[in-house]
Amino acid sequence: MNFGEIIALRKAFASVRDRQEKNIPLDLDEKKKRLKAVRESSVGNEKLLSQAIKTIERNSIKVFRAENKDEALKIIIQEIGDERLVVKSKSNVTKEIELTSALQLQGIEVIETDIGDRILQILKCKPSHPTGPIAHLSAKAIAEGLSKFYGKNISEDPEDIVRFVRDEIRNYIEKANIGITGANAVTAEEGSIVLAHNEGNIFEVIRKKKHIVVTGIDKVYPAIEDAINMLKVICFNATGLLIPSFVEIISGVSKTADVEKKFFKGVHSPIEMVLVLLDNKRTEMIEKGFQELLYCIDCGNCLLHCPMYNTVGNYFASGKNLGGKGLAYSFLSDEDVDKKLELCLTCGHCRKNCPVEIDVPSIIRKLRGDKMPSEIYYFLKSHLLWLYYNVRLKLS
Repeated sequence: MNFGEIIALRKAFASVRDRQEKNIPLDLDEKKKRLKAVRESSVGNEKLLSQAIKTIERNSIKVFRAENKDEALKIIIQEIGDERLVVKSKSNVTKEIELTSALQLQGIEVIETDIGDRILQILKCKPSHPTGPIAHLSAKAIAEGLSKFYGKNISEDPEDIVRFVRDEIRNYIEKANIGITGANAVTAEEGSIVLAHNEGNIFEVIRKKKHIVVTGIDKVYPAIEDAINMLKVICFNATGLLIPSFVEIISGVSKTADVEKKFFKGVHSPIEMVLVLLDNKRTEMIEKGFQELLYCIDCGNCLLHCPMYNTVGNYFASGKNLGGKGLAYSFLSDEDVDKKLELCLTCGHCRKNCPVEIDVPSIIRKLRGDKMPSEIYYFLKSHLLWLYYNVRLKLS
């Protein structure tokens, strides 16, 4: 990430913090307290997860549990079958298993339908925020990249960029028979899959003939009420707004009971639904005592307030895993990120601004080896790096 992108990132993050200050709900603390309690009781709760799977299957949704990335990819490719085009929405779990590149190797065209993710896909960039992936890119940089890719002049006006990308996405949505999404939550009581979005693209993706949902085993919640509370918290922390434009609660395939009150499935779309629940070291993290990392709801509020991330951007990251929390997660997933762990200032801004109070500094210290000499070394090195990059930013 270059200095121009860092400046754009800071500007975007500042705008979210400003909206947050203007829109603080009166009961925000109560919402966060309830969310934290639910995450603590739900993550790693095998009984709750088993109940969710049973109720989801009763709702005519086919459920698979995938132990790792390879199993998940094998299941998804099998479910896609002979189709050569899929449309998908923004999903951190599909990024985790590198779904797009795996499908492309099978000759399957994958089109991101979120505006930001589609731009990332075209420009081959790394994301800078879980819900605002192109926060680090200016409209000018985006227009230049799109113009080069499509071989035509595209205006730098943000509205023109959105219209152009939207119209291209719509063409693919009309042709596709399979839609792939993530999920913000799956609920045990109702057997529902809950998704939130602002653009409206998910509304289109989930109404293909087959809808494939890919999410982690940590996304289980007791009931819809708990999931809705989480969506309010994630929306405020991610955008500064009180509720997403759209909330989809999916509790089965299309069906009707209009004739003699007998259910007939597949009236419209989707005709078929598949849920892939990914483990991929999550159980291992819990067993090692790092369950707290899985309480994360991917709001990205920690990044808005992280001094190091606001200085070096997604260099302080590993793929989709951004900031201190992301690097800790990557480290436990056997990724080689030892040196990047040194960047963490362990200042505590992330924990202070996390809605579920994930203690990232303590986790980072534990991973680095909690010995006084090494902590002094890490403290000095991370703060000197932060100072160095900030001076370069001011001089640029």
